[in-house]
Amino acid sequence: MDALLESRSTGRGESYELAVRLSAPAERWGWEYVLPPAPVPSPEANGFPVWREPRPPDTARLEAWRAKGVRRLPRALALTGAVWLLATVAVPGAGLVVLVAGVSVSVVPVVFPVWRIRSVQARAAVARKEGYRRFEEEVLRWRARVTAHNEAERARVEAALLWHPVGLWSGPSRVDVFGGTADGWASLLATWGTSLLSPRRGLLVVDLSEQDVASGLAELTAAVGDAVTHIDLPAQAARLDLLGGMGADQVADVLAQAVHTARRPESRGDLRTLDAELIEAVVTRLAPPLTFRRLVAGLEVLQRTYDPANEQGPLQASEVTALSLHVDTVGSTGQVQDELRFLAATLKLLGREESLDTPPTAAASGALARLWPPTGLTVITTAHSQHRRKDLLDRVVFHRLLHDLRAPGLPGQHAALVIAGADRLGLENLEALARQCRRTGVRLVLMLERLRGELKELLGSSDSAAVLMRLGNAQDAAAAAEFIGRGHKMVLSQVTAQTGRTFTAGAGHSIGTSEQTGATTGVSFLRSRGWTWPWDRNPRRWTVSDSLTASRGHSWQETANLSQADSTSHSTTQARVYEFEVKPTTIQSLPPTAFILVENPPAGRRTIAGDCNPGITLLDRVAPAPHTHQGAYRR
Repeated sequence: MDALLESRSTGRGESYELAVRLSAPAERWGWEYVLPPAPVPSPEANGFPVWREPRPPDTARLEAWRAKGVRRLPRALALTGAVWLLATVAVPGAGLVVLVAGVSVSVVPVVFPVWRIRSVQARAAVARKEGYRRFEEEVLRWRARVTAHNEAERARVEAALLWHPVGLWSGPSRVDVFGGTADGWASLLATWGTSLLSPRRGLLVVDLSEQDVASGLAELTAAVGDAVTHIDLPAQAARLDLLGGMGADQVADVLAQAVHTARRPESRGDLRTLDAELIEAVVTRLAPPLTFRRLVAGLEVLQRTYDPANEQGPLQASEVTALSLHVDTVGSTGQVQDELRFLAATLKLLGREESLDTPPTAAASGALARLWPPTGLTVITTAHSQHRRKDLLDRVVFHRLLHDLRAPGLPGQHAALVIAGADRLGLENLEALARQCRRTGVRLVLMLERLRGELKELLGSSDSAAVLMRLGNAQDAAAAAEFIGRGHKMVLSQVTAQTGRTFTAGAGHSIGTSEQTGATTGVSFLRSRGWTWPWDRNPRRWTVSDSLTASRGHSWQETANLSQADSTSHSTTQARVYEFEVKPTTIQSLPPTAFILVENPPAGRRTIAGDCNPGITLLDRVAPAPHTHQGAYRR
């Protein structure tokens, strides 16, 4: 992923392919990474076929028949032998027949049940074998179905789209970008700008950051053949006349506002009215073209420090005369002289960059709003080695742009304006610009390096969305996390572990003695059956018996027991807490191209994490449409 951070391609073919893929009919700020759903287990995964052993055949009747035949077999054989003996004595030659028949009748009740039992068991064995074969085939079919389902789920997960475009659902007129690096801003402008320019729109980027954040967007725009205009101020000031196309009162208002915001806060007094009067007094007495150098010279005339004998001066003699006649009207109070001196010294910072030999061109005499083409990109950058000149130039460009937004004839909703590095312009001025853009239907994007001071009031203001990028400062990150919001969640708050051991010991001793004595006397009468021996003259018919029993027992018992028990228990406790949805440390450590988008569409507040790296569009598994479940920050 780190290789994709270089959004600029090395070859024209690669730039063209990247630009074509980034061009989209819908506005896109980046992509959201969505993990595909986990593979769904097969509904039959736990339904492995079970083999149920068939019940054995019921041979109880045959077993009983065989057992009965076995019991009768000796008697039947004895009877057969007796019959055979009588048949042999009575009818010679018939004994063999009688013997064979008798043996057969005796053996059949034993042999036939055995044969039937074996026959039933053999049929049962064949049926079991056939059933087990069908069971094995069912197992193979089950495995095939489960394998096919798992393969389909794996193919679905491998083919699932991972990157989904992130757009704005609320359609705000202003988007505030807080934090980020130069690479992050360049990536964001390249991703969003190409999608904005594709449906025949015009985009004006005013880069005050001195980091050339629009170069990648310009390269991609040129790669697809769209018009790209780049003006570098103050080096190319002749191409853009900041003071042209306005009346004297308008020039005075623009410069008075710019000079007022350039004052230090502790010394800032509301001298805009006096500044506007002094500047207007000079502008009305100067002939075209109006430049900063000529304006400063006019202020010097009012200040009585201009040398009219200098033939190389920027003013004509008639202009010097007209201004000199107005010196007494302006006044010579200390405040007026101080303000003339301040205005001359301040505006001289911009006049030094102008050249008398290169006046503003006719094309440059129009307003900044004319730089908005119906389609294509216009980039205005400001850079200077001297901080005061750079700061004043930024403010003049900003207020001239704000003035032009109030004029009719703007492209309306087909245009967009980006101000990169607008931190020093002040909340009041930014809100005024936002109001004018909302009135004229121009989409405004403010890119600010820090989230501090009065700029925090921009967060969540009317008809706006916020894009939060990396904010390294702890206070800035805390303010961003507070804006994203807090929520309730269950967290692990306590872990308890208990271990116990129990010992038990015991002993027992018992002794027992027993004695038993018994006597028995009995008479038995005998009943004789059959006959008696003749010589038994006095056969006994009864008997008398006496018995005496005595027993003695002695027992003793010794018992001992010892037991040991160990117990261990673990428990966890969860608590409901109310904390940041996104921690400040997470915002401080965001990758350069990562962002968190916060907006308020009609359906409810929407917070989503995304990545604006343009190289994502060259990856596989990039979706053409937003994710259907967008809306919640995924931790």
